[in-house]
Amino acid sequence: MIREKTLGLVSWAGVLVLIAAFLGPVWKNFSHSVVGPFGGIDAILQTGLLEWSARQWSQIPQWLNLPIFYPVEGSLGFMDSLLGQAWLIAPFRWLFSPTVSAQYNLAYLGSLLLAAAGMAALWIASGGSRWASGVAALALIAAPYTHSQIGHLNQLPPPFVLFSLAALTAALRRQNAGLSTWLFWWLLAAGLVMQAAWGWYGFAYAVIGVVVLLIAWLAHRIRRQTVTPGLFVNIGKVTILPLIVAVAAVWMLAQQRLQLAERSRRFTRDTLEVRLGCADIQHFFTRGVYRSSPRDWVGQGKVGSERYFQCDRQVLHPGWLALGLFAVGWWRRGYLPFQSRRFGRSMLILGTVGLVFSFGDSLGLPGTDFRLSLPMEWLREIAPPFKAYRAAWRFSWLMVVALAWWSAVGAEQLVLKYRQGPRRWAAPMLPVILMIFVSLPAAIPSVEIGWDGHPAFIANTGGAVLTLPAPAHEYDEDRTEARWLIRSLVTGLPVTGGTSGWVPPEIKFFRIRLLECEAGREDPENLFHEMRSQGMARVEIAIRQGDDRRIEFWRAALTRNGAVRDDLWPVQGYEMYVFTSNP
Repeated sequence: MIREKTLGLVSWAGVLVLIAAFLGPVWKNFSHSVVGPFGGIDAILQTGLLEWSARQWSQIPQWLNLPIFYPVEGSLGFMDSLLGQAWLIAPFRWLFSPTVSAQYNLAYLGSLLLAAAGMAALWIASGGSRWASGVAALALIAAPYTHSQIGHLNQLPPPFVLFSLAALTAALRRQNAGLSTWLFWWLLAAGLVMQAAWGWYGFAYAVIGVVVLLIAWLAHRIRRQTVTPGLFVNIGKVTILPLIVAVAAVWMLAQQRLQLAERSRRFTRDTLEVRLGCADIQHFFTRGVYRSSPRDWVGQGKVGSERYFQCDRQVLHPGWLALGLFAVGWWRRGYLPFQSRRFGRSMLILGTVGLVFSFGDSLGLPGTDFRLSLPMEWLREIAPPFKAYRAAWRFSWLMVVALAWWSAVGAEQLVLKYRQGPRRWAAPMLPVILMIFVSLPAAIPSVEIGWDGHPAFIANTGGAVLTLPAPAHEYDEDRTEARWLIRSLVTGLPVTGGTSGWVPPEIKFFRIRLLECEAGREDPENLFHEMRSQGMARVEIAIRQGDDRRIEFWRAALTRNGAVRDDLWPVQGYEMYVFTSNP
């Protein structure tokens, strides 16, 4: 028993070590910088987005109108709102008034801790031993997939998927035992609603997971000939109300996206873009750019953009040690209790489904032009929300969950197999310690936010801000474009700039017009006149390295059209202009 407890403590210590390592670059500057890999664009955007949702979520009409991409309304619908993460940090806001950077870092830390707890809950709910829950949590946090998502607060391992599956598993096990299940159906409903508030990719994982586990459970009951009309009546009695409440709540949370999809038929991803975000066989060999390697261990690893430049973001690598523990667990599956063995098969099915979904709408056959249609293609036709998912490879996270569960099985079986002899400590402990060591991240950068969250200083001037210069395409967006949301929160004024998961057609057209002005094919005077008539009283230029020619063009154009520099509140890296007369 001492050995099991020790192994459990070491596993949980490893979870905490890895989470601390992911936040390593910001511990010394927790209140002013955030974890910012892959250029920090998503981290900057989501720092501002988290502050906005934490401020405004209870004022629905205002909250939906995220102050970027002016004058387009409902911009919050273009991305995950981080509502769940805003609820998570609400107590810290009330008690300590943290900076926007500290808020992001707390949400980041809380998300990873909740994911570890969720994996442990799923393992225990399926009948696993409490000490091995740490191994399951460690395998999830240590997975290459987790490393690949550390730049996205909304894409960290989604915890309420795991809590939902844990609640469902407990409900079905208790149903088999003839025990009361109503509490766990309500917990499942709450988990699904919380995941919808947390992130929509995760909500899709949760729905798929619930459907797979339910079908597997029902298939088992049919096989054992224990399905009766009374069974469905009993389940229906305790599930109908939680189901109605969950559907209503999720529908309310999805309204902004549903209305956007109705308003803009282009709110989707075309086939080419989906395929660019799909998995491929080669991605089984990609480990994630911030996962440490022997070169990092000797101080020769790449840093900065060299680390991720021209590297695949798609990661299907299972992690060798997790795969090894899975192999042990599968090899000794005959030693598992019947219910655990059955649940293990369900987890394998779930992992396989996630893997298939990660390959997107179709799979090309090498050496031919033929593509084999996959379930995602069918879902994109019958379920419009699936048209908004461009990074299909992320569905492989369900495979990660399945591997984490089987890793815990493997650890349990190593303990049982080596009860005596010289290997009774080394056999189970060595893979856990090695998993911690080889999963340590390396070269994760941080990014300074440069704003502590103090109230706006020119909000009383009204109007909106025309932001210059603009990128030619959404794939040209960088930190500067991501910071426009922060600038809007600082000034209290909406801006035309910004970045998101989807850029509306109006903004794409507007950016083209700006480029036409720079190319001499449109007169800036006409553009300024139109913008001022739409309520844009100010113009702000971002001083971005390499944009000298464009910046000089706009400075001259503003001067010719009656704008003067406003130096009352100078901000490094930005120049504010105001027009001296009405259009």
